[in-house]
Amino acid sequence: MRSLFLFVLAVSAILAAPDPSRALTLPEAVERALVRHPAVEAARWRQSEAAEAMNEALFASRPRGRVTGSATQYEEPMVVTPIHGFGPGLFPEFDETLGIATLTVSYTLIDNGGVEAQRRSAGALKTTAGAAVGDAEQRLARRVAAAYLTVLGQSQVLAAHDLRLSALRAELSRVQQRFEVGRAAKVEILRSEAAHANAEADRVRLTSAVDNSERELARLLDAQVDEVRAVHLEPVVLVGDANREEIAAAGIEASPAVAQARAQVTAAEAAVDLARSLLRPDLRAVGNYNEWTSSQGNFTGEWNVGLQFTVPLFDGGVARSRIARAEAGVLAAKEQVRAAELQVREDVDRAAAALAEAEARAASLAKAEARFVEVVRVQQLLLDEGAGTQTDYLNAEADLLASRASLAEARHAAALARVDLARAAGRLTPEWLRQATAPAPDQEAFR
Repeated sequence: MRSLFLFVLAVSAILAAPDPSRALTLPEAVERALVRHPAVEAARWRQSEAAEAMNEALFASRPRGRVTGSATQYEEPMVVTPIHGFGPGLFPEFDETLGIATLTVSYTLIDNGGVEAQRRSAGALKTTAGAAVGDAEQRLARRVAAAYLTVLGQSQVLAAHDLRLSALRAELSRVQQRFEVGRAAKVEILRSEAAHANAEADRVRLTSAVDNSERELARLLDAQVDEVRAVHLEPVVLVGDANREEIAAAGIEASPAVAQARAQVTAAEAAVDLARSLLRPDLRAVGNYNEWTSSQGNFTGEWNVGLQFTVPLFDGGVARSRIARAEAGVLAAKEQVRAAELQVREDVDRAAAALAEAEARAASLAKAEARFVEVVRVQQLLLDEGAGTQTDYLNAEADLLASRASLAEARHAAALARVDLARAAGRLTPEWLRQATAPAPDQEAFR
């Protein structure tokens, strides 16, 4: 089953591999990371380990057989085979060297409940391991989404900054031309050169930030950094219902953390039964076949069968203490379930609040960006007509850049908040990302 799952993911990763002819989408990036990242792969192997532990518990009630053998050298001759009577011809051989081989077969007829408790505990651990895989996958999906959105957001800020640089270069050229014909003061050239130099320095910082984000995304995807440059990523907008109560209810049922906590309750209850089994009797059927030999090479064999009945009498209170400890573990595990459910609700509330704030900021900043575009246009006209000041124009350009940068940040904060909502609901998968993805508005604005 695991091999089939990995095969499907591998095929998905191949299909999702970056193609120079088209952009890499967020769902494709997540699929690729889920196949290759060691954190998820380690969780899957732990799931396989838990499955084998479950098999071990299932096989515990089957008949068991073992063979033992020994060879012993004595100082004085010893009886080679058991004595079954006294009389002529009944005395066994004596020898200093004795060998014995024993085949033992046993089967539990009446169990004290320990085997069943071990099965339940192993089943709970298997469930826990499965939930851990889901948790690792969603954690990784969130990291990939955050890195992906960071690359897009920072690249849009850089693109907006490049627009400002172009405007500053044009302003510097205009001032130099006016200075050459005596229509501008030297201080205007100095002011333009200073603004342009500051913008160039900021561009170096922004370029470095974009490169670092791209490299982080490449590490998560186990890809070459050139494959995940911002120009190869598809702009993304995530949409969907943000009803807190519905998401919280779905999250409590689907959250890997809640599933792990509930599985721990089952494991703790199994531990109580296992501790109580120490006080119960059990009954086993046991059979042995023994073969003796000496240095002379004479082999003698015989068999025996019987029932082995065990009744615990007293152990100084060890079993009672073990039961009490296990019962305390059950209560603690149940409180962990409540804590996990509360954490889901807290995560949903936090993500929903962040989404509402980011969407409100994005709406306001979109209006502000449109107004600043008009302000820059007007200031440029006033400057060309000699009715405006260079300082007002440069300040308007700076305000436009700030609004564009904040708008890009708000849009991607909204997308990340929706990712956090999906993770809180336990449904952050490539399929959910495909369903939640909508065309990005004005996606060429800062490209």
